[in-house]
Amino acid sequence: MITNPKRHKRIKEFIDKNHEVMNDYYELGEASVTNAKAKLALKKFIEQDPDFYDPYLDLARLVGGKEGQKLLQQAFERAILRIVDKNGDWPVLMSWGWLENRHLMRVIETWAVVLWGEGKTEGALEIFRRLFHANPDDNQGARHYILALRLGLGTDWFKLFEVTDGPLAGQAVDVIAIGKWFDENMKKFSDEFGWWPEALKKLGYTD
Repeated sequence: MITNPKRHKRIKEFIDKNHEVMNDYYELGEASVTNAKAKLALKKFIEQDPDFYDPYLDLARLVGGKEGQKLLQQAFERAILRIVDKNGDWPVLMSWGWLENRHLMRVIETWAVVLWGEGKTEGALEIFRRLFHANPDDNQGARHYILALRLGLGTDWFKLFEVTDGPLAGQAVDVIAIGKWFDENMKKFSDEFGWWPEALKKLGYTD
């Protein structure tokens, strides 16, 4: 467990700061550059701001292998250190709705998938559970990962819902089908999802 002994109280709501390098990062994503130039630019972004995590994700995909996994682990550990307290508790609330939070929540999600792929399902579940509880409206989709794990599926679970016809065949998933699958199967795991309807009610999403 990662803890931050310098933070004595649990964060009530985490909203990350603005990262100046973000604009340059997005501009790189829109540019047509070689992989070699992209790697150099991403490494520069990480040097400029090691706590903006999207460049780690892209660089890890480009380099692959052990080097890529090391980058992901480094980014994950830095991200967790920024949000936990001395007891390892996460923020009460950390919303995906804030653009500033998404790079951090993405890298946490990505590392959970890495653990899942390595067969470390309990570690992956713990991360997804914490993401879900900190962001109950769950526009990130942590609940789907939790359900897939509890059903014994692999990291490619979403392929069950890939669009098979039309121009998006093999390139998108059927979100309506995923929603139906979740609604039908969540009832099997009240220990995971029993708290969620009340949480949504408090957020004003249901009557």
